[in-house]
Order: sequence, then C-alpha cells, then structure tokens
Amino acid sequence: MAGEATCTDTDGLRDKRRAAWAGVFLNAPLAAVKILVGLMAQSQALVADGVHSLSDLASDGAVIWALGHSHRPPDAEHPFGHGRFETLATLAIAAMLALAAAGILIDAGLRLFEEPQPAPGVLALWVAGLSIALKEGLYHYTKAVARRTGSAMMAANAWHHRSDAASSVVALAGIGAATLGWPLADAFGAAIIALMLARVAWDYGRPAVRELADTAPPADMARATLAALMATPGVRDAHDLRLRHMGGAVQADVHITLDPAMTLSEAHRLCEAARAQVQAAVPDMAEIIIHPEPDGHADGKAAHDAALRPELTGVVHACLDGIVPPEAIRHLRLDYRDDGVIAVVELAERPIDGAQSRVAVRLRKSRGDLSEIRLLWSAS
Repeated sequence: MAGEATCTDTDGLRDKRRAAWAGVFLNAPLAAVKILVGLMAQSQALVADGVHSLSDLASDGAVIWALGHSHRPPDAEHPFGHGRFETLATLAIAAMLALAAAGILIDAGLRLFEEPQPAPGVLALWVAGLSIALKEGLYHYTKAVARRTGSAMMAANAWHHRSDAASSVVALAGIGAATLGWPLADAFGAAIIALMLARVAWDYGRPAVRELADTAPPADMARATLAALMATPGVRDAHDLRLRHMGGAVQADVHITLDPAMTLSEAHRLCEAARAQVQAAVPDMAEIIIHPEPDGHADGKAAHDAALRPELTGVVHACLDGIVPPEAIRHLRLDYRDDGVIAVVELAERPIDGAQSRVAVRLRKSRGDLSEIRLLWSAS
C-alpha cells in the first residue's frame, strides 16, 4: 500500500482533490438554499439556478471519482494507464448538464402558458447575489489548481463553476425584472440558464467524445513532434506519425529511418534520444513509441517476405561447409536489403585462399533470399 501511495498521492493530486471537495462543501448547501428559497419565493429562475448548482455538485463527485482512478499506474487490465477515467468523468458531467438543461427548458416553456405567479421576494435576490460571489471565488480557486497541475478536467470543472455564477447573474436579472412588474421575465431567465447549460454541455462533451473516438490532436502538435524528431542527430526521416489524447496527456507512435549500417544498440540509443527530444518540445506528450527502420530498405521485398535467421543460417552453414571450420565462426550478421539479404560472417581466423569465391559459387546455386555472403576476420 505504501508503494501505491507513493505513485499516486502527489502534491498535484492533493491540490485537485482539495479543489473538488471544496466544490462539494460549497455546492451542496448552496444548491439546497437556492432551490428552497426559489420554491418559497416562487422563482423559477432561482430554482433553475439551484439545479445548476446540483449539477456542479454532481460534477465535483465525478471529478473525485476520476481522481481516484486516473492517477493509478498502468496495470494488467489497463496497460496504457487510467488517463481516460478523466475523460469519462468529463463526458458524464456534460451528460448531466444536458439533461438538466432539457428539463429546465421544458419546465420554463410550460410556465409561459400558465397564470402569472407572484413576483419573487427580496430574499431571492440576496441568494442569487450571494451565489454569484461564492461561485466566482470557487472558479478562481479551481482554475488556479488547474493551471498549476495542467489538468484539463479541473479547468473544465472550473468553468462549470463559472457557468453557475453566470446563471446566477441571469437569475438575478430575471428575479429583478419580475419584481419590477414583468412576471414572465423569471421564466425567460430560466430558459436562458437552460441554454447556457446546453452550451457548456456541448463544449465539454464534444472534446470528450472526440478523445474516446481517438480523434487526432491539433495539427500543430504533430508538426512540433516531427520537428523534434528531425532535430535528433542521426534521424534521416520521420513518418506515419499517429497521435491520440489520453486523459490530459497525449500518446503517439511514429516510424523513423536510420542509417542501415547502424548497430541495434546505436539505433536503440537514437530512439531514446528522439523520445527525450519530443517530450522536451511537446510537454503534453506522455508517451511516444518509436519504430526504427533502415533508410531506403524499409519497404522492399526483403523487409517483408525474406526468410528469417533460422533458415538463412542453414544456407550460410551449407555454403561454408568444408571451406570454413564451424568453430572459426564468431558471429553471423544479416542485413536485409531491397535486392536481397547480405550475410556477414565474422571469423576468428583467416580462411583458406579462395574461400570467398568458392562460397560465392555455392551461394549462386542455392537460389534463396541470400544475395551475398561476406567473410570478415581480424588480423589478430
């Protein structure tokens, strides 16, 4: 358990949890007061504003739930991590907002055809004004946490708080107009709040759906990634780049072309250097999988259809039989080229005179995927 806490309970996570719980402790009593006073004062706008605060409370709950899952390290069931729990929470928030908007809009429309109700009292005005002050303060606090932690979910929740403050402004205006003698203004105010809720639901829900559908991030992020790859010494080209969002971060995979004569260890080192270059240039890049390819030989027949090492090793040994002793063979390196596979045989001793030409004659008779066998040896 201690190890898990170390992985997940970071300062940023604690800040986000505090902001979410602050929303719960403020929205719960505020929603209750607005709905209760709205019913007592017969102010539909204030009741609608209270429902908006309830949706804020539900979104805070969704944020807390997501924070309990999204920061966990990858496991057997979620090998790519848990970042999309934040996305699911955002989509749930958007759905709650959309349902609340539909209900308020329908109710406001029905109220327009009913007998006018008495104007709301002064208490409704005071509650709406208090809501504006409290929710604007909560917006600034949550926004600061979002900026500090780089969390898109917290930023969305902050704007959710601000939309509640804005709906309180509309409610205040509607209640005030009804008090001054325009009884239908309260219903119109509720309808405007519903439209605001629907807009917020669209603004939050659409990006969440796009992320769950693996829609690519903006093109400028792809350009920055490719530029960082090409700035890595030794990378000749980068192509087939794919990007996707994962929670508040981005994952990618890409193919790069390298010198065909490069050793596997150097190619691996270059891939790690390219990864570091990208993550330095694109801060949102959480992970990038890099596939190295030999420059000019990545798409030829040998790269896809040529025989693999076990079969080619048998051909090499057959061509060397009686010419090079088996114990003299140190290493066999295979180089897959477009015109065939080159086998480079490293020997522990100098072969007999004419060995290279005799091996070439045997190879021509084999009619396999090997195009050449090169014999190399050290003077020592």
